[in-house]
Amino acid sequence: MSIERNKSHRITEILVEISGLWLWASFMYLFEIILLYIIGFFIQLSLTIKTIIVLLVPLFMIIGYYVAHHNYIRGYEIYLKEKSEKLSKPVTIIHVSDIHIGSMIHKSTITELVNNINKIAEEKQKENTKVITIISGDVADGSSPILPDTFMGFKDAIMPVIFTPGNHDYYQGIDHVKKALENAGVIILDDDNLIYDDVNLNIIGLRFSFDNLDLDNSYKLPISDTMNNILIYHVPQYWDEFSKMGIELQLSGHTHGGQFFPVNYVSKLMFEYSNGLFNRQVTVKDKTYRSYLSVTEGVGAFAAPIRLGTHSEIVVLNINRVPGNRREY
Repeated sequence: MSIERNKSHRITEILVEISGLWLWASFMYLFEIILLYIIGFFIQLSLTIKTIIVLLVPLFMIIGYYVAHHNYIRGYEIYLKEKSEKLSKPVTIIHVSDIHIGSMIHKSTITELVNNINKIAEEKQKENTKVITIISGDVADGSSPILPDTFMGFKDAIMPVIFTPGNHDYYQGIDHVKKALENAGVIILDDDNLIYDDVNLNIIGLRFSFDNLDLDNSYKLPISDTMNNILIYHVPQYWDEFSKMGIELQLSGHTHGGQFFPVNYVSKLMFEYSNGLFNRQVTVKDKTYRSYLSVTEGVGAFAAPIRLGTHSEIVVLNINRVPGNRREY
């Protein structure tokens, strides 16, 4: 890991990946030992059953490794109240996060991701739908240096790709991450916003790092009164505050959904909104609207290249803004 932080090598990449698998297996065996110890107070298990339980770990490792390296597409249909008299076409936002390119997750992950989002975009564009891909932080892992061509795979995306930084993007230098993304044609929103007039969207990117954790009541977002406001913020926090400011859709990640059992249950205890799509009705100054929060489980993996109970997830948000065709979830 020390070598990888300075310069990535194929041998040390393999060793880091093996150490991640070893760490996960050690954790699972510890969990099994505790479980067997507790069961032993009540019943005596045969050697055969104990052997089967022990062999479950390498079996789940193979399954978890496969799941962590193959994208799963999850779709939702949502409705944002039209604020303009101008009728605009529907929009699909492809929401991804936590790609974690580094020692364990490589450029091939971007290749598979771009192939999948392009397939989604091609189908949506046939329906005259505008497609935008948004990465809500942690495109980099921080475990190895980011080179100018690290994210070049995004150059093949057939739709705009927007990125806002998360905490891991700072670990090897945010400037290196930004430069590599710019080389790949990715739009960076770092405490900035971007307006799409043709679909009446105001997309706001608010950076997240552990050096900037708290937002006080004086913090202002560039909210539009005439457009639908979408916020990119890496962690699934402050949804209540942001929605009261006028945010109708917040895009977050960070949690990985817990990544694997049983940590996924711990994640639900740590984060009120661990993974999935949430919505609620908000009333501010006599105006009522519905606010959504999308928390994706992420594409990559952290610490161990394993996913059990979660997916390498691509979230497709179909924003149906055509009157008379409304559905809410």
